[in-house]
Amino acid sequence: MHKTLLALSLVVSLTWSGTAQSPAKPRVIPLFSMIANGPAFFVECRNDDGATFSSGARQWASSLRLDGEVLQEEGGRIGPGVTVDVAPGQTWRGIVVLRQSNTGYFPAVKFGAMVRMSPIVRLNEGRHTLAIRCGEMWSDDVEFFWENERRPLGALPE
Repeated sequence: MHKTLLALSLVVSLTWSGTAQSPAKPRVIPLFSMIANGPAFFVECRNDDGATFSSGARQWASSLRLDGEVLQEEGGRIGPGVTVDVAPGQTWRGIVVLRQSNTGYFPAVKFGAMVRMSPIVRLNEGRHTLAIRCGEMWSDDVEFFWENERRPLGALPE
């Protein structure tokens, strides 16, 4: 009886401790910027693949889904100039800006981000949703509103 309970306890213990951690969904956090030229988001993706990847690899923020539709990648990625390895369990960070034009200033990465993506995505005024995929895992949809109105020419900045 004691041997059976000990064996059963050992099996349950090994099964519980060997349970794999489920892959984490990417986190998408609104980023407010005076120079972004469109809505901006800070993205965090945990490397759950069991292999080391470059911070410049295409698996990070590999796809964008705007209002339920996956976008074709248009626009480049800007990194810090040097890539770093993202080991299993580490977090990759990036900035995604849905730019409204290809003119203007393209700032460098900051806030610990490894890459800045700035695809040109023309938005209609109103409510939108955005999800970002890292590897095979999509983030939850993040809701945001976009306003197209611009400051009248000659109006003084506040």
